[in-house]
Amino acid sequence: MTQRLKSILSELRGQLADLYGRRLVRVVLYGSQARDEAAESSDIDLLVVLDGPVSPGEEISRAGDTVARISLANNVVISCAFVSERRIEAEHSPFLMNVRREGVAV
Repeated sequence: MTQRLKSILSELRGQLADLYGRRLVRVVLYGSQARDEAAESSDIDLLVVLDGPVSPGEEISRAGDTVARISLANNVVISCAFVSERRIEAEHSPFLMNVRREGVAV
């Protein structure tokens, strides 16, 4: 993981912690960045795990300005998926199984 990526992730995690408080359970980096296979133009894929019920559309609206600001400031695309802690522990979808396998806690 590059120093630039660490810096971006640290800033974003801090902003998400401010936004969600105790609801923020964890942030997981997945995809090419987590596998150390990223190209210079690769995006940053994150799974944001929250306590309690999660409506992905509402969470995108809530966090969108923060994510966009950090994306623009760093000239990188940041993609966030939102999921409840209960769902990530119980669901066996290919997507969540992949995140559990290759994900790196931020």
